[in-house]
Amino acid sequence: MLSTEARLEELLRRAQEEAAKLVTTARDTAAARESTFTAQLAEHVSQLERDVAGERSRREAELREAASQEAARFHAVQGEQVQALARYVVDRVIGAAP
Repeated sequence: MLSTEARLEELLRRAQEEAAKLVTTARDTAAARESTFTAQLAEHVSQLERDVAGERSRREAELREAASQEAARFHAVQGEQVQALARYVVDRVIGAAP
């Protein structure tokens, strides 16, 4: 009976050691995966920030170009045309024109 008890105690001790090793391996694996995921997430965030900055720059350039074209069209209108249009609007507002 003592030998059976000793054998069972030895089996229990081995099982506990194995369980402790498995827990350690699982923790190490989880830590490695977390580290990998954290690095991947950081890279994705960095890429997204670069994409957003690039899109912002592109859009700003488009808006500058559109504003420049609008300004050029405005400056292309002759002063006489502006005066004639202003007179027309005033006449329409006060009812002098048909």
